[in-house]
Amino acid sequence: MKKIHYLKIHNFKMFGDEVTLEFELPSVLIGPNNSGKTTVIQALYLWHLGLKKWSQEKLNGASVGLNRLEISQLPVSHTRYFWQNLAIREKNKPITMSITVGLAFQGNVVECTALFKYSSPEVIYCQPDDKTRQNKALLNYINELKIAMLYPISGMITEEPLIQEGRINVLIGEGKTSEILRNFCYQIVEKNENDWQIVTQLMKRLFQIDLNKPVYLKARGSIELKYTTQNIPNGLDIAVAGRGQQQMLLFIAYLILHKESILLLDEPDAHLEILRQRQMFTVLNHLAEKKGNQIIIATHSEVILENAIDNNLVMLLDGEAINLSKTLPIKEALQNFGIEHYYKAKMTNSIVYVEGSTDLEMLKAFAELLDHPANILLTDKLNYYYVQDTEPVASFEKEIDKVTGYYQDYRQHFYALKACLPALTGIALFDGDNRGLKNRIKPDLAIVYWKKYELENYFIQPEVIENFVQAHYEKQALKSAQIKRHMVSLKKAINETILSDILNNDDEAYAAYLKLDKALQKQTFINNAGNKKLSLFLDKVLQKLANWVHEPRLLNKGRYYELIKFLPQQAVDSEISEKLDLLVKYLSRYA
Repeated sequence: MKKIHYLKIHNFKMFGDEVTLEFELPSVLIGPNNSGKTTVIQALYLWHLGLKKWSQEKLNGASVGLNRLEISQLPVSHTRYFWQNLAIREKNKPITMSITVGLAFQGNVVECTALFKYSSPEVIYCQPDDKTRQNKALLNYINELKIAMLYPISGMITEEPLIQEGRINVLIGEGKTSEILRNFCYQIVEKNENDWQIVTQLMKRLFQIDLNKPVYLKARGSIELKYTTQNIPNGLDIAVAGRGQQQMLLFIAYLILHKESILLLDEPDAHLEILRQRQMFTVLNHLAEKKGNQIIIATHSEVILENAIDNNLVMLLDGEAINLSKTLPIKEALQNFGIEHYYKAKMTNSIVYVEGSTDLEMLKAFAELLDHPANILLTDKLNYYYVQDTEPVASFEKEIDKVTGYYQDYRQHFYALKACLPALTGIALFDGDNRGLKNRIKPDLAIVYWKKYELENYFIQPEVIENFVQAHYEKQALKSAQIKRHMVSLKKAINETILSDILNNDDEAYAAYLKLDKALQKQTFINNAGNKKLSLFLDKVLQKLANWVHEPRLLNKGRYYELIKFLPQQAVDSEISEKLDLLVKYLSRYA
């Protein structure tokens, strides 16, 4: 049963400008860390707590004081942390924080607003707005409304005393659900044996366990709750069950015990593996529908996202609430690629596609060497994707990969996201691989290829390899004679590999190469190596050196970018600067 239709938040925590969220059955809130998911369910909890206390004290025009210790589900060390940017006054006037709920009441959706003002580090004041204050029947309804905020269960106590209803509500408010699980189950048995059968049947189906009836042990003043399995017929205490089992039992017991209530769940998928997450969402929906509950969930779970996208999925990002299930392009993008792709693109307004992580490291190293503006863009905040097969040849195998989700066309990916985010721009930088592919540069997406075989070809040169190895050995504090012997071995490894891989075992060309001075040797290598895969060349050189000096290889392919700083700045090919300039152009919005 949908009781809360929408929520408006203003000046509460990260929400400065008023934001409106619409709710359906169920409602799922998603978004990156610190996007406001938990803040939304905390706002609902604070709204209810404030108006309920005001109604109970039957005040007229006055405000009711809320001590921060009363607001146990929203732990803060100072009440100003409830306000956006900690701002409690503007020009010596108090800033009002408002939380408004569109509440189903007497066949209509009625707007109910709670206003909050700062009093002291320990206390905030709350009162309804004028319109809500005048509706006494509505305030009485809010007072009777059941809203609970449940956090993931943790650390169940071994003995749980029988607790009165009022104390149970306090413990729920303090987030101590691990101390009341047995009481929930005991209350269900006391009130309705049929409801307990529903609990046991669900737990049997989900976890293949048989729950015994909870028993009150008068001698100890505690409740015993055990379960049995096929292999353990004597029974185990619920405290030793898996955290996922305990958490699922908590949710099931609460919904059955508190019919027609509103349940606010923060990360209910915690402690649950993927299959259990899907089961949990299905069970919660089923029970909510049967028992007249409304559920609002804050989560990171991709599994819950997939199940909620057709109903009500709200993404919180940068203080904005977006109903993804009602926006077709976004909905399709999420179904194809997932939520992370969407919100990363929205945060940066740009995408970079490369073939692998080493490409980014090499670009960063070149940008640093050249002191290029791209250096400030190529950070861990960059929105990038790896595309291993940029121009696949059509084949049966490729089609299978596409169907199973192994391969996704980067252009399809980009334009699916661009349909949601029109300002999106992107750049794809790929190896040429001697395929003669042409650049395709459009205002929104640039697809460019390195003219040489691969990016490694722009820095793997004999002189650079020698400089890197020399510096490595010097850093190891080897004796000069040993370094000299190792460098001789390196020179031999380089020359042998030049003969086999660069000059194609042409002895005559190799003899001519050896007669050239150092500058001409360098140019000859560059001229002949442009269409070769120089990462393989370096593989062979380093492996030969390792074999001959009886030491481990100095580098694996993932660290070849470390050679770039040994390339003289004036020797960097102009194409590197051109590509970095293009990166800056297409990532300028991100900057």
